[in-house]
Amino acid sequence: MELKEGAGLYDSLADELSYDQIQQMMDQLLGDQSFGFADLVKSMIRNGKADTVGDLLHSFQKLLFSSFSSDRKMFVSLIAVALVGAVFSNFSKVLHGKEVAGTAFYIVYLLFFSILATSFLQIAQLAGQTMENLLAFVKVLIPAFFISLSFTQGGVAAGAYYEFALAMIMVVNWLLAGLALPAVHLYFFLHVVNQLSGEDMFSKMAELIRDGVRFGVKAVFGLMMGMNVIQGLIIPVSAEVKNMTMVRLSSSIPGVGNSVGNVLQTVLCAGKLVKNAVGVAGVIAVFFLCAVPLLQMIVSRVLFQIAAAVVQPVSDKRLIRGLSGAVQAVDLYIYTVGVGALLFISSIAMISAFTT
Repeated sequence: MELKEGAGLYDSLADELSYDQIQQMMDQLLGDQSFGFADLVKSMIRNGKADTVGDLLHSFQKLLFSSFSSDRKMFVSLIAVALVGAVFSNFSKVLHGKEVAGTAFYIVYLLFFSILATSFLQIAQLAGQTMENLLAFVKVLIPAFFISLSFTQGGVAAGAYYEFALAMIMVVNWLLAGLALPAVHLYFFLHVVNQLSGEDMFSKMAELIRDGVRFGVKAVFGLMMGMNVIQGLIIPVSAEVKNMTMVRLSSSIPGVGNSVGNVLQTVLCAGKLVKNAVGVAGVIAVFFLCAVPLLQMIVSRVLFQIAAAVVQPVSDKRLIRGLSGAVQAVDLYIYTVGVGALLFISSIAMISAFTT
């Protein structure tokens, strides 16, 4: 009987939250891979596990194969152009000398660059869209999460965390999406254009941009996590003191004090469970929202690296350096998007852990 009453209390607290905007955003962003957010929260509350994760992991296998199939044409085209260019360039050197060989290289390189740039621009668009989707989803997730946080921590603590979450969204939007991703775009084109000239003109500028992106992303992650830890050491303690004071005052009421105190403790525990369930559901949603694009970028990155390894023995070294630049640029995209997703996942996990 107590279990049924406890389950009813959990469900009533969970039903106080509105998941409509979250579900609409998930359906819009995930499409066929979407799942019921409210059902996931209730599954976490009742069973302590996510019943839908197994089905979602199964869909990842299909997405991985589809990503490989879509990039396979690009992979074959790059290798074919590089091999044809190597043969043509070598014959030109033997028959007509360096001028014809140089002209042949520029023709082959422009064709090679157009294929490489087309593929890279698709990856750049995917990275930018993923960051936009991540920010859009977090904006609709945090109201429900921090309302559930107010069940146990109170409105003041939830408001402080909410303000920090909004600041984090602004920082990620401005620094990662607004500066880091365009900088990676510029890094790729500087690295590739640098191979057109016989002299090394832009490599140091490209290295500066690459190191700046890495340092900036690390700095954002370290700063946000540090502020998260500081808040987690102060805000939950003050809220817990208030909760303990309220429970003790309620328990001191003559006659019904023990009953009121027990009810209050049950409500607080139920609120913590609902808050953690919403947090875990949000973490799962963010993970699946970013995992598919990251998988697609990883597949493209591996194919670029394989193409460079295959054509290196016979192709011009400048083509190989162009491919290597593409690999490093995709690495930066994966790093930036991955850190952006990890920042929100870690923040939700830390807030849930500190407020338990």
